[in-house]
This record gives sequence, structure tokens and C-alpha cells, in this order.
Amino acid sequence: METQEIGIWFLLLSLIVPRFVLFFWWTTGNLPYNTTPFAADAICAVLLPRVLVLVYIYQNMGLGPWFYIHLVALVIAWAYNLLHFESNMEKLKNLGNA
Repeated sequence: METQEIGIWFLLLSLIVPRFVLFFWWTTGNLPYNTTPFAADAICAVLLPRVLVLVYIYQNMGLGPWFYIHLVALVIAWAYNLLHFESNMEKLKNLGNA
């Protein structure tokens, strides 16, 4: 596997707003080297942006500290969403009835 560096600003910003960072990198043509097909890139960027960031980090930097930091962020984000799923659905139902 070829090891390349990903910019520190990408690594930091993608912890907070991964979808925005991926869109910005795509529009500027600076996507990191990867072997993922474009269709998978597009689908993951919309549906699973944190997973796509993990793929980019793994393919370019390997299993280093940044990979594990982003993995922890992914688990925290998914756990939060799973724990608050019912309350979020209630809010959406109330919005629809208002």
C-alpha cells in the first residue's frame, strides 16, 4: 500500500463536518488517492461520509492515530443518533402535524 499524507485541515475539519469537507475536496479536484469506484464515492459521500473518510485515511495513511480518532468519532456519532432516534422521530411527527 502506498502511503501518502492527507492535509491536516482535512483531518481536523472532517471530524466535525465530513460531508462539507468531502464536497469541498470534490469541487476543487483534490480528492486523495483511493481505489474506490466513483459511484461508491458519490453514494458514501451522501449516505456514509464518515465511512468514506475512514476509507481515504486507511488507503493513504494506514492504521495510524488519525484512523482511530475518526473511528471513535464515527462510533460516537452513530451511537448518539441511535440513542436519540425515537425523540427525533417524535419531533418530526410533531412538525408534520403543526
